[in-house]
Amino acid sequence: MVIAKFRGHLSIVLERASVYLEIAENTFARLQKSGADKLKAVRQRLDNELRKLRARSRDSFIVANEIFARLGSQASSASRKAAVQLRKAQQAAAGFGRASVDKVQKLRHESENDLRKLRAGGRVAIVAADTKITQLGGQVSSVSRQVTRKLLKARDAITAWTIADKPRRMREVRLTRENDLRNLLASSMDAIVVTDGDRRLVAANAKALELFGISESNLGNFTVDAFLANVELPDLDLTDSSFEHREVRVNRCKIRKLDGGLRVAECQFVAGIVQRRHLYKFLNVAPYKITPPRFAKRNGSAALLRTAESPSNSVPNATVPAKKIPRRGVGPAF
Repeated sequence: MVIAKFRGHLSIVLERASVYLEIAENTFARLQKSGADKLKAVRQRLDNELRKLRARSRDSFIVANEIFARLGSQASSASRKAAVQLRKAQQAAAGFGRASVDKVQKLRHESENDLRKLRAGGRVAIVAADTKITQLGGQVSSVSRQVTRKLLKARDAITAWTIADKPRRMREVRLTRENDLRNLLASSMDAIVVTDGDRRLVAANAKALELFGISESNLGNFTVDAFLANVELPDLDLTDSSFEHREVRVNRCKIRKLDGGLRVAECQFVAGIVQRRHLYKFLNVAPYKITPPRFAKRNGSAALLRTAESPSNSVPNATVPAKKIPRRGVGPAF
């Protein structure tokens, strides 16, 4: 019944931890989604600006082509007019002699001047079109640089926010675990103690204090080895986060009370119940009975009975560490 109740408490703690983890994952997913939506909106706005610039550049190209077409039509029209005038001049020269030749030369000079003017106007139009194209190219490159800077700033802002928010989320998870552990210590009907990485006691409930025969004010002056004998835990690297919440069930162990009384109980060990803290739970606590050997019963010798009660059949006296670390209450231990 007690084990089932303890398992129920552990399942509740695990369910709460999974719910908080799911909330953290959903929060992170919403943040990523909002960041992606903002980046998408920025990209769409910049794409619209690029499309507008491209449309403007296309309009400029169309205008330049129209100018070139008009210049070409004017040049061809002038060429046709010059050809007509030349033909007329040739006909007049054939009819009127030297005077007609002078007129033809004059007409030729005029047509050549007209052609030079048309060519100069075409060159001016070409230079103006090249200038507009260069300006548009500069605007496009400037917009591209601005877009790149904005995207980099948005990415850096999202990354910095994620990194800055990680300690807060880890702190909330740690505080939640500590509150769950305090609730477990307060509500459990079994003896529970919490130790640090050096196996020194940092917290215990009333059942554990009664089992060990110590007070809460002297809790930090002892290690768990001062009360346990013949308890071999698995070789776990307690600094490795992969062993967090790893439960190990140990066979029945001997517990030596501070006044010398002996108890026997079933021990459960949970590594990393919170950060750098490990939990011992003692179930089915019962008095320790020393059974004399069979030959002692047959002979009824008092010396043999004393041999049965020798240190080989009892719990060795564990030394209390000389170093004293004051602890006041369960709360500051975490």
